[in-house]
Amino acid sequence: MGKLEQDLTGHATVGVDTAPFIYLWERHPRYFVPSETLFRHLKKPQVKGITSVITLIEVCVHPQRQGRLDLVQAYERALLHSQQIRMLPVDVTLARRAAALRAQYDIHVPDALQIAAAMEAGATVFVTNDRRLAKVQEIHVLLFDDYVT
Repeated sequence: MGKLEQDLTGHATVGVDTAPFIYLWERHPRYFVPSETLFRHLKKPQVKGITSVITLIEVCVHPQRQGRLDLVQAYERALLHSQQIRMLPVDVTLARRAAALRAQYDIHVPDALQIAAAMEAGATVFVTNDRRLAKVQEIHVLLFDDYVT
């Protein structure tokens, strides 16, 4: 069992930032293995993944710019019909929690919304590769960079 797999053990609800999806789908040379480990963990029956609609926006920007509507549609299908991941909409409750996180930690709006969604769904861990988010204390933050050599 690898270190990331060990660190995910015991977390039944896992918040997932946008980057792990991109790393998996684009088979990123450095981060594909940890993203595969994360999504393998999310396949366990007692585990659920949480993200927000921000992920849908972020993963579709690059293919949209390239005119790759096939990828936009594939990413939408993958997120909207996933058995592993529940995608939360942005609502007033999420916005309030994100505002509090943004005020306390001076993080960007999309990041605050992602973490707020994870917390709102009861996640005990948030997986990202954004080192700036490690300062958030309300949820355990795992960074992919800590799991690659």
